[in-house]
Amino acid sequence: MDLDSKIARVKELIAKREDLNAELGELLGGVARERRVPKCSKCNEPGHRASTCPSKAVDAAN
Repeated sequence: MDLDSKIARVKELIAKREDLNAELGELLGGVARERRVPKCSKCNEPGHRASTCPSKAVDAAN
């Protein structure tokens, strides 16, 4: 199976999973919670945590 075929199959499976999740949500009456975006405790910027903070790399270089 070539790369393009694998990518197409992955996209099909993801779409199928999303359809199943939506149907299960309707049947069970629940709404899936969205995950919070991580917020750094060092710089208070969203999108990363303190362990991966870009300002940490700048501080280490100085």
